[in-house]
Formats: sequence, structure tokens, C-alpha cells
Amino acid sequence: MEVKIDLPVTREAFLQLVLPERLKLWAEDLELEEYILTKAFAYKVNTTKFPHANSEIKVAIIGSGPAGLGCSDVLNQLGFKVTVFERDDRPGGLLMYGVPNIKLSKEILLAKIKGLEEAGVQFCLNTNVGIDISWSAIREQYAAVVICTGSSQPRPLKLPGNELAGIHYAKDFLTSTTKGLLDHQLTPGTFLSAEGKDVLIIGGGDTGADCAALALSHGAHSILQAELQDCNMARISQEGFCELVKGDVSLQYNTKVKRLLGDDKGNVSGAELCRVEWGHTDSGMPVAKEIEETTLVLPVQMVLLALGFSGPEPVVFEKFGVKKTPLGTIANVSGSFLAAEPGVFAAGDARRGGGMVAWAFDEGWDAALECAKYLTNDIKK
Repeated sequence: MEVKIDLPVTREAFLQLVLPERLKLWAEDLELEEYILTKAFAYKVNTTKFPHANSEIKVAIIGSGPAGLGCSDVLNQLGFKVTVFERDDRPGGLLMYGVPNIKLSKEILLAKIKGLEEAGVQFCLNTNVGIDISWSAIREQYAAVVICTGSSQPRPLKLPGNELAGIHYAKDFLTSTTKGLLDHQLTPGTFLSAEGKDVLIIGGGDTGADCAALALSHGAHSILQAELQDCNMARISQEGFCELVKGDVSLQYNTKVKRLLGDDKGNVSGAELCRVEWGHTDSGMPVAKEIEETTLVLPVQMVLLALGFSGPEPVVFEKFGVKKTPLGTIANVSGSFLAAEPGVFAAGDARRGGGMVAWAFDEGWDAALECAKYLTNDIKK
């Protein structure tokens, strides 16, 4: 796939390109943008159920992604004084830097966040709790804390050649493009550019599709999105998807990246891949067997790792006094959002693992109500 284009930064401009059917449908999907416009910030609270809530009671929310935004909205409506701590330079978390502008207009998102600010929510940006401000200081200053940091610890690449330059986590690639757009109008040199490069994306999920779309918009020379699993294994809940991607040369299932190759300057220059066939062990576990005669080496100058996330980043467990589940998420009291000591709650992907944006907002709303009940019960006592 060869493209040479000006950078399209909106949905409308992207759809003017010659696209594989999969990426055309990706761009035409308005579900996320419509959810942000019509539902995410439309939750109305019955404030009469919490008559003791007032602005003298301070609540801290750590993280301004979907769960943090939903939680701050509800607690603010109830009358608490809400401060959201965000380590990035803009609020929004995943919605700001993890979703391309083509998919979700940042103007729409920022307008909704401005509405929260005008309603009384305070955002403390460029502040990494546990590093820029201590956990003990947060606990001393706020009556309750809701941890909404998301699941942002990327799974590492375990392949020969993973030390080469030119290998990037998907979230860094996505963030770089959005920051480059908002800060510098995508001036060359201000973001990780795929222009003219042969790009290998390891991982066949939605984040990989986001990367494929952005690489295409940058003007990549070629794009290969490689997924180890069979399509039906990876997309078991998406009926019709496997038929959709037949013939899409930019997305290949049953494809294993065996190793990455470098040039004499330490830059990634190629990848050795092969096809696999799936079978089962004697105990019934699925296993991939390499088909040796399919091994080939492709030129690659950029590798994007879309391997998913293992849970919140280490600072959450090292500094916040919370425990980790076997799945890498924040442990909570059964049937509750309570995460550690009284007054500390967790919501969103940090608590339940990666999922849909709507689920994270739901978690934020529900955690806010539980937090409010805790705070007003304390007052009544």
C-alpha cells in the first residue's frame, strides 16, 4: 500500500483517502463521538438523596480519563469540592491522547471538559500523584480519593531485536500525533512521523487499527498490522469482522513476528515473520505452530507495539497503598469500589481492566455515588 498525502486530521479529510474497507468503516463509526456529545456528560444526579453534601468537603480524583470525568461530574453535581489531578498537560486521558482526532474531535472533548470547569470542577494538570505531590499529602488534604488512572502500563515486547531504535509503544505514537497537532499543527519534527516508512504494527486489536489509520494519514509507504491469533479467536464478539478483512493486505491474522532486524546504526530495518496454524496441546490448551516454509523478511523502519495493557502503572501500587489483583488491576472490596483504607476508591480500567469508554463512565458515576454515601454517612455520625 503506497500513499503520499497531506496530513488529514479530521474524519472528513481522512475519508477522502483511498482506504481499505476496514479503515473506512473505522473512520465512519460515529459511536464514540456521539456518546461524548449526547450521553457522557448528561448524567443527572438526584441531589436530594445526599442532603449533607457540601463544598466544604474536598474530594480528589486521580486521572481525568472517562472514569475520572464521569466521577468528577457526579460529585460536583452533589455539591462536593472536586479536584482532578492529571499528569498530562491536558485533561481527558485516553480520550485526549489515546484516540486519534480523526475518530474523536478534540474540540468536542475540550468543550465538554470546559463545561465541567465552568460548573466548578478544578483540574490540576502536569501533576503526577506519588511523584509531584505525595500520596500522604493527598490523603491529608482530601476527605476521599477516587483512583481513576486507567490501565496504562503497556505489555512489553519479548523478541530478539526489541532494543532497536524505531520501536514505539502504540500509546506513545498516538499521543505524539495528538500533541503535535494541538501544540504545533503537525509541523515536521514535532511528532513521531510514519511518512515514507514501512510500518509494522504488532497487535490486531482496536489500538492497532488506530495506529494503522494514523500511519496511513501520515503517508506511510507500507503498513502491516500483524496478529498472532486467528481472526475468529481475536474477534469472537464481532460477527462478520473476519469476512470484512479478507483481502485487506494491511491486516494479517495467524502471523507471528519472530525477530526484528537492525542496521549498523542500531535502527530497526526489518522483521522476520511467519504464518502459524493453531492446534491444541494434550490438555486442550490452544497452541500456535510455525509454518516454516512461510518465513519471510520484510523491510521495516518503524514498529508500533499494540499489545494491550497489563494494568495501572507501578507508581499506583508503590505509592497509593492499594493491592494488585492477579490480573494486574486494583483490588477492591467485593461488591464495592472501596480499594484500600476507608475513603479510597477505584474506578474504571484501573479497577476492572480495559474496556469500553461507556463502561468507564458508568464506573465513574457509580464510584462517585458510593463515595458520596461514604462521605455523608461520616457527616451524619
